[in-house]
Amino acid sequence: MTSSPTIAVVGHANTGKTSLLQTLLRRRDFGEISPTGGTTTRIERGTIQDGDDTIATVLDTPGLEDSIGLRDLLEQETTDRREDGRSRLDRFMRSSRAVDFEPEVEALRAAIDADVLLYTIDARDEPRPRHLDELAILAMTARPLIPVLNFVARPEAKVAEWREACSRQGLHATVAFDAVVFDDRGERRLLESVRTLLPDSTRAIDAWIELRSRQRDHALQQATEDAAELLVNAAAAVVVTDAGEDDREHALARATETLLDHLRTAETQTRTRLCQRFGFEGLAAEATAIEVAEALGGVDLMSQASLERAGLWAAGAGTGLVAAGAMVDLVLGGITLGGFTALGAVGAAIGAVGASGSKIVRRLRGQDEARLGEASLELLAKRQAATIAGLLARGHAAIEPLNIDDVVGEELKAFEPAKAIAVLRKTRDRANWSILSEPRGSAAGLTAPQRIAIAGEISGIFGAELASHG
Repeated sequence: MTSSPTIAVVGHANTGKTSLLQTLLRRRDFGEISPTGGTTTRIERGTIQDGDDTIATVLDTPGLEDSIGLRDLLEQETTDRREDGRSRLDRFMRSSRAVDFEPEVEALRAAIDADVLLYTIDARDEPRPRHLDELAILAMTARPLIPVLNFVARPEAKVAEWREACSRQGLHATVAFDAVVFDDRGERRLLESVRTLLPDSTRAIDAWIELRSRQRDHALQQATEDAAELLVNAAAAVVVTDAGEDDREHALARATETLLDHLRTAETQTRTRLCQRFGFEGLAAEATAIEVAEALGGVDLMSQASLERAGLWAAGAGTGLVAAGAMVDLVLGGITLGGFTALGAVGAAIGAVGASGSKIVRRLRGQDEARLGEASLELLAKRQAATIAGLLARGHAAIEPLNIDDVVGEELKAFEPAKAIAVLRKTRDRANWSILSEPRGSAAGLTAPQRIAIAGEISGIFGAELASHG
């Protein structure tokens, strides 16, 4: 690809330069970030790749730690007021005084070699004289410069103050782009600003924008398919008690625990896949799971103890466990009793109505079933939607939990699972469609055309709901 631009990220130490690049590159492993700042001590180089094509090269630079001292020196050594800034800067960098400003010289050399500079600003800080000196020094490189406001999602961000300060320096194209709380519209605005300053690289920047759009759509499609697969497995799942079990109440409680355990494992595996779809692993993936759990008030529908604490599971008076809120449906001898039904009611329920097929056989054998109630499926659907929404809004520099909890919380409020639940009802009594069932689903059941169509419909519902997220 021709006219592949080189972009240098510059600015004071600890303003999020490396964080910005991690998100632009979609690489959590690029460089190293630390809350103490000053982590980058040499030039780090990364590339935006589309197959074998290099769309752009990006440079991470050391922080400008003593801009006040450097600008004072440059002003003192100026003998000709008509000398342009680049000539003054070149003369300084060839002088013996350059060794006293090693980080600045390293950063300035990278800036001079670049086509455009992204001046990263921690918007939580307030504009200070050192920032104005940094901008004045960077102007001497004779390279186009875009101020980038980082961490704008934080409540203490001073966006208006920074826009005014940059305008006073003749920089009116300030872009807000948070490296932690991600908004792909903000990234697009940043790339469009670069394209405006580099007309010779228009094709490369357009390719970058198109690449990210294509990757996001693909990741979202895969994620909604993963969520749909989990929900179909969950909705169709049935765990049958052992034939001939004397203590039916104990047997059904055990079947219920088995069902919840299978679901816990399946959701954990799905969450891992969802994170991988968007390029998150390790601490970043764990933090997303924490955010979703926190937004749900810590309720874990796969934990009986968690359900008890949330009032979704209670003890029946002298009759054993009761599934409260229809979190788990109990099917005794082929008769669905649903939630809030004491297992002690087995004797009254058996034989009350007829059943057919395998349910008749199970009733004759004294077998019962446990399956998820719709309240569980609704909560599970909300959690998948919230997880995907959280990943869409998570920059690759994010390692802390709770920094996008508002995004997750809003999705939990906004997502309406009724459409998905209505479709999932078609999976009821199809135990062989679920890998969570015991006995396990059959190969024919898992690949049944009706099952595949239902999963596709669920995926489409999720996709339509989440498509509007930045």
